[in-house]
Amino acid sequence: MDERVNDSPGGDIARRDEILEFLYWVEGEGLQGSGTLAGMVRFLSHPEADVRATLQELGSRGDVIRDDVTGEYQLTGTGRREAARRFAEEFAPLLNQGHGECSDPNCDCHTNPAAAAECHAARAHREHAH
Repeated sequence: MDERVNDSPGGDIARRDEILEFLYWVEGEGLQGSGTLAGMVRFLSHPEADVRATLQELGSRGDVIRDDVTGEYQLTGTGRREAARRFAEEFAPLLNQGHGECSDPNCDCHTNPAAAAECHAARAHREHAH
């Protein structure tokens, strides 16, 4: 019997992406103990049955394995590459901002060093419009 909650179209794919990104983040931050089913349910906004079913699917695809001792799910090499790609796509706008650059993607400070200096100075004096 399938206990999963009915999803909107694409819900399974979105949940798979979110779990891969979560495991990638947990691994990168060294947050041991968070990669368990209970830890994922606590952090993610999905019912336990849905997370369990998605983890089983990811396991059958070879993206994750479960450590029998700790109960934690870990990315395989294949899963890590896929999770890294998805994580980078999801968080690209936040990851690409350099030191001293503003968050406006259209500002010249992202491509022009002189503009970056002006932008930084304007923000320091609260004269920056974005």
